[in-house]
Amino acid sequence: MIKIIFFQLLLVNFLWASKPSASDKADQLITNRRLRADSGSLSVWSVSSSFNYQGGSLSDPKDAKRPNIVNGADALTLQNLTGDIGVRYRLTPVLSLTGSTGLFMTTPFHDSIDTESAKLRKNFEANHQKLTLNDPLLRMTYLSKISVVQAVSNIKLTLITNNQQKLDGYLWSYYFSQNFMHQVNETPFSYGVNLTAQLYSFSRENDDLTDRVFGVYPAFEYELNDRFNFRTAFGTFVYQHLRSSDSYTYEKRTVYQSLGVGISITRDIFLYPNLQYIPSDIRSDRTNLALNANINLF
Repeated sequence: MIKIIFFQLLLVNFLWASKPSASDKADQLITNRRLRADSGSLSVWSVSSSFNYQGGSLSDPKDAKRPNIVNGADALTLQNLTGDIGVRYRLTPVLSLTGSTGLFMTTPFHDSIDTESAKLRKNFEANHQKLTLNDPLLRMTYLSKISVVQAVSNIKLTLITNNQQKLDGYLWSYYFSQNFMHQVNETPFSYGVNLTAQLYSFSRENDDLTDRVFGVYPAFEYELNDRFNFRTAFGTFVYQHLRSSDSYTYEKRTVYQSLGVGISITRDIFLYPNLQYIPSDIRSDRTNLALNANINLF
């Protein structure tokens, strides 16, 4: 009997601790819907999941290829679908840890590829419609506010297991991002910037790969109504370092722009269909399609 009562008390305590406060500090600091959904639920323990589809070009979305419009050495050049699920724990109202993994499939809807690239064909033949473990990661998220500017910091440690990058020799990814957003005087308009740094380690020698990428991504958003918002972002200053280059030589990636519509199903479910293109060379065969979704449970 004592054991049953003790168990019930533990269960009540867990449910109480998992129930978000109506005036939770996280939502006081972060009002941007996309940042809220990406940062996770307000519960102490929750399930954090994401789904991402990187499609082909606007001119031929059925093509297995995904044009590498920015000339990124670490870019995925075949269509792919990922689904991740993780367990998230809030250490404090503004600091959380998430451990997650999932499944990854290259060209899930394609049986063949039309390409003159031997490397791309080899990648396709080795990986198409193959289901693999997707990049187990540990993520730390910190929420803050600097005056009127919302700030979200992320640190990620990722073991690379997706079959496209693993085939090239990528092993670990060490990623940091600092996202700032500011809503202008209670208007529907917001602007901000995301600063990122990503380092890679490798399982074998391959001088064609990048081991460091640093980026500055300005962004602008406009809330159309309570459910929909328009967003555009720019990969303006993105630099990569190739393993074959000397330590201080970086290549500037092609400037790109993304356009998308954010759809807030609830606070914790956010969908983002979007496309990316080169503003200086707008062509349908150099415009990529994508769909991202954040789904937080409990």
